[in-house]
Amino acid sequence: MTSTSPDEIRSDIEATRARLGDDLDELSDRVSPQKVAGRTAQDLRRRVSSATESVRPKVAATTGTATEKARHTADQAKATVRRQLDAHPQVAATAQRARDTAGSAAGSASQTVHRQLDSHPQVAAKVSQVRDTAGGAVSAGRQKAAANPRATGTAAAAAAALLALLLVVLRHRRQDTDTLD
Repeated sequence: MTSTSPDEIRSDIEATRARLGDDLDELSDRVSPQKVAGRTAQDLRRRVSSATESVRPKVAATTGTATEKARHTADQAKATVRRQLDAHPQVAATAQRARDTAGSAAGSASQTVHRQLDSHPQVAAKVSQVRDTAGGAVSAGRQKAAANPRATGTAAAAAAALLALLLVVLRHRRQDTDTLD
């Protein structure tokens, strides 16, 4: 049975108005453009974060695999060069003489440069400045290599390819020399 007294009806109306007011406030809060945009942005942040976290291990694995492949290729190239030098002692001897000659020439050049720098302090200051700049460039290059192992692996693979090309050229020259004999 419902109440029929005017005071009870007024009280019910007031309670209903209060509930409707609360419901309207909640509804306007939900459809407010600022609130909708905030919720959308927060949802987007969560999705991007989730996607990033799911991709991160795959990127790390791929980078690790590429680095290992580059190391393996470089190791193979080194082993091939060693085998070729072992198989061709005259090439190894020539390479050793060239290294010794280059070392001797570098030592002589270094002594000459030091004598010249001692007699020209302004030039020595410029050389020191250039050396510092070059050192900074080398450090920056190392940092970039550490930050980007994929590029480092690519560079190592390129170096291995160049070594392989050098071996092909040496073989070709040796074959040409053998043909002439």
